[in-house]
Amino acid sequence: GSKTFERASHFGSSRGLGSRAPFTAAVTGRCGARPCAASRYPWGGAVSGAGRGAAGMGRRRSRGQAPSKPKPKLDTMFDCLFCQTGKAVEVKMVRLEQIGFLKCRVCAVTFQSRTTYLSEAVDVYSDWVDETEEANFKKDGDDVPAPLKAAAAK
Repeated sequence: GSKTFERASHFGSSRGLGSRAPFTAAVTGRCGARPCAASRYPWGGAVSGAGRGAAGMGRRRSRGQAPSKPKPKLDTMFDCLFCQTGKAVEVKMVRLEQIGFLKCRVCAVTFQSRTTYLSEAVDVYSDWVDETEEANFKKDGDDVPAPLKAAAAK
């Protein structure tokens, strides 16, 4: 398998054969005597980019996807405000009803609050802490807790 090509001379007509001189080049590759796509390109592959990965001609190779890191787990067990027992308060979320339940295993204190699809167990616990602080300040005779008065004064 040989083909005839015409090559343009860059030296003008002073080469003796004119500006164009025919020459023959064998276009055979790994396939034996017949021409094949593997020999058309310097890297030995066809247009699809064989031998270069999936990058193709002139493209950067894409890196493999990095393995995702596991999300940090948030606590569902907290310290009780009333009996001071550590990890005794358990929070359960009922996502379909949009309610969070909180219960202490030792002193049987219960609390429930409204949740959203973004809420977590720590949000229900913080709502409980806020409600108990507010109730304690109202019990002492203040209408508004001292930290809120200080914030309102600024």
